[in-house]
Formats: sequence, C-alpha cells, structure tokens
Amino acid sequence: MDIVIEFWLKFGINLAIISLLIVVLFWRRKQNRSYAFGMIVSGALVYVVIRAMMQVEIGLGVGFGIFAIFSLLRFRTVAISLRDMTYLFATITLSLVNAMFMFFDNWAEFAAVNTAIAVTLVLLEYGKFLRYRTVMHVAYDNLELLHPDRRAELVDDVHQRSGVMPSRGAIDSVNLKRNSARLRIWRIERD
Repeated sequence: MDIVIEFWLKFGINLAIISLLIVVLFWRRKQNRSYAFGMIVSGALVYVVIRAMMQVEIGLGVGFGIFAIFSLLRFRTVAISLRDMTYLFATITLSLVNAMFMFFDNWAEFAAVNTAIAVTLVLLEYGKFLRYRTVMHVAYDNLELLHPDRRAELVDDVHQRSGVMPSRGAIDSVNLKRNSARLRIWRIERD
C-alpha cells in the first residue's frame, strides 16, 4: 500500500507543477480551455508512461522514442503556434524529468530543474526582455494617408479609428476602384 500512496503523492506533485505552469503563465495570454486541457493531460500521461518504463527497466533510448511518438502524435496535424508548442513541450519535458528525478528520489535536482524552467518562463512572460507583437489585418479607406510623407498622420488615424497604436505597418494591397487598401498592422502587447 505504501507504493500506491507514494505514486499518488508524486503524481500529484507533478500534476500541480504542470497545472500551475499552464494556469499561471499560459492561461493569462491565451484562455483556450482545450489547449490547457491537452497540455495538462499530456504532461500527466507522459509522467505515468515514463514512471512505468522506469519500473520495467526499458532502455532509455526506447523510452525517448515512445516519448517522441506519444508527444507528437496528435499535435502534428493541428495548427498550433510556436508559443503554444513551447508550453506543450515544457509540460512534457517537466513531466519526463519529474518522473525520472522522483523515481530516484533525487529531490535536489528535481527542485533545481523545476525552478530553472519556471523562472525562465516567468522572466520571458513578465519581463521586458521580449515584447510580443500581434498582427492585425485592416481594410483601410483613406488612401491619401498611405503616402510615405504622411506616415505620422496614418498612424494617428489608425489609432483613432481602431484604438490600437501601431508599432509597425505594411501595405498588402491597394484597390483604386474601391478606394481601399489592405494594411497589416503590428502592435506591441502591453501587460
């Protein structure tokens, strides 16, 4: 009975860590329940698979092969952003590392690896090191402001109409018959 309690305790620790990672960091930018669900369940399943392989003593190469197939099986066909894929990879990696370190009761390395990954993600998400830009496609009707000499007026007009302060922009197409243009506008996400 001791083994069952130990398994559930360690499984719960891993589940809590990856859930915090997703809820605190990923969820604040992208509140997509299906992605969060998939990431947490993937992490939990990887933990169980690796933990089982550690007890059966399957070779590490076979384990990583199964891990690679398991982790990419579903997400190969879905259009997932690089950022979302990074969080998926982080949850899977943490679960893999946690299963190995907790199996051998190596709590110091367990704490060090989990802290290092969490601190790195927190610094990148909350820090000012990387500023994230989002792109918007806009139909625009004031072609006079598209002239390079009137850039400041164009930025002000787009800001007044949309409420978005562009950091950069590009003209995708111009339709002189309809007196309209398609603009691509980048804005910096602010916290």
